[in-house]
Amino acid sequence: MDAFEKFGESVYMAGLQVKNKAKEVADIASLKTQITTCDEVIRKNYIAIGKAYYEKYKDSEDAEFAKHCTAVRNAEAGKKRLLSEIEARKKGLDPEAETDSDPEDE
Repeated sequence: MDAFEKFGESVYMAGLQVKNKAKEVADIASLKTQITTCDEVIRKNYIAIGKAYYEKYKDSEDAEFAKHCTAVRNAEAGKKRLLSEIEARKKGLDPEAETDSDPEDE
């Protein structure tokens, strides 16, 4: 075998190694994507379970979950207040203003 053939064989083998490594990296990336999908399914179902528990037991919650139920109720009330404020501002009303006068009228 002359030097040119050895060089060609070395290049071919290096190409195979690169190809195999690229496939391995792609396979690992695919597996990691599948793991992320599984984690998202788990997260969404935990949320659904928690929401179902809250809806079923919000008025008679177990002491272990009472602080979480209270936090949800407080957050819901805060959200409702903020949504009302947004609607008031969209209508041109500032709920914190002392008067409803238009500053351009002055």
